[in-house]
Amino acid sequence: MLSTKTFNKEAARMFEHLQKGLEPMSEMNEGFQIEKSGESMSVTIGPPGSYMFQMDSKKKGIQMFSPISTTLYTYKFDENSQQWISEQDGHLMIELLTRELLQSCSGLPDL
Repeated sequence: MLSTKTFNKEAARMFEHLQKGLEPMSEMNEGFQIEKSGESMSVTIGPPGSYMFQMDSKKKGIQMFSPISTTLYTYKFDENSQQWISEQDGHLMIELLTRELLQSCSGLPDL
């Protein structure tokens, strides 16, 4: 089971990774904006809307709302693979986010 300390470290690392990897896309996409506040982060991609990320310290997961698939996903950190994996169907957060951004934005996310 993931410790609270490990969860906090890995969730903060993921938010930093997302911010760094997505920031260059703001120069290529009008309305593309990243906002981070404490345990939440939003990535506005213009139409169709915003990705919303929320750390859930109690459940030790990250929730992500996708404006493309209009779904709220919950991800748990897997210490073996070092990846955030969907509780719903086992997909990787980074893979879904990359795939959707490639379909709706200009540029390539560095994730």
